[in-house]
Amino acid sequence: MTESRPDVELWEDWMWEVSTWRYKVSNQNKELSAYRLLHRLQGRYIPRLFGVVRLRITPESTTLHPITDVVQGLVFEYIPGVSMVKLKPGIMEALRAIEAENLCLAQWHSHQNVVLQDGNRSPVIIDFGQADIREPELSDEEWSSVVWGSPDTRYMRNLLANPEDEPWKRTVTPYEMSDPHYRNPLVSNEYVESMPEDFRRETFERVLDTDWEGAKEKVHQWRIRPGVRCRPIYD
Repeated sequence: MTESRPDVELWEDWMWEVSTWRYKVSNQNKELSAYRLLHRLQGRYIPRLFGVVRLRITPESTTLHPITDVVQGLVFEYIPGVSMVKLKPGIMEALRAIEAENLCLAQWHSHQNVVLQDGNRSPVIIDFGQADIREPELSDEEWSSVVWGSPDTRYMRNLLANPEDEPWKRTVTPYEMSDPHYRNPLVSNEYVESMPEDFRRETFERVLDTDWEGAKEKVHQWRIRPGVRCRPIYD
């Protein structure tokens, strides 16, 4: 039976209170599930989770209401934050490790999702309350469509900047040759030839091949060298 509720415009004040409470509880449960899934990454790429708490907000002598008189929470390792412009590319390694555990943050709030560990100043990721966690019944194709809709690594790459407020000048791990990025040979050749020569020679090789299906003549084209690590389409 589908729950019947009035349009938002007709909500009474108590309905907003209930909706807010449900939203917060949902975020906490999702955050806890994420930290359980990412337990191997705690203390390195994400903060340590020390425990789950229920805090009373009424005197101990008062009978507790199970919803309104208790605040549920999670106790995390404290990590001081710094400006995004001080981050180093190691943040991409952290995001890829999280994605490898079948989880996507699903939302980015710029610098608010990234803080630095005290001491070595390496970046860690926080705030998993609205993360997407892969359900056991999802196929690889279905999960890929979820990741494609919220690619954390691509979002972070767009946010990163150096102290001069310019994008990082970096070579890019190439996509696999079957990727649509290489569908137009002329465009893909120009893209490869725009890279630094030493990186291009190390990553790509020129081969004779046809530039479209059914072509009779072969032309020189850039192809990824065997053994070079490639990145997924959503990265």
